[in-house]
Amino acid sequence: MNNTANTNDIRISIINLITKINDIEKLKLIHQQAEKLNKIPKEGNALELKPNYADSIVEVDEGVSFQQILNEQDYRPISYQKFREIADQIEWEHSLEELLDALD
Repeated sequence: MNNTANTNDIRISIINLITKINDIEKLKLIHQQAEKLNKIPKEGNALELKPNYADSIVEVDEGVSFQQILNEQDYRPISYQKFREIADQIEWEHSLEELLDALD
């Protein structure tokens, strides 16, 4: 598609691509993404929108002990052996080398 393609040309191209997909999971994923994109304000696009940093500010309680924080967050420690048992059960799609190569 060239740079002079208009909105209708792009829309028709997307429709043509989607109609060739028969996998329900892929279609659900496309639907979710399209809904997210449709909620973006018209004056911006997904790459230009920046999160509002003020949304991440939380009030910090003074005088709270470390133990109180752990209790509030329902922290439950795990031993390294238990961690390894769980980690060893994970079935990886790719080898470590493939994952590291993807970082380049």
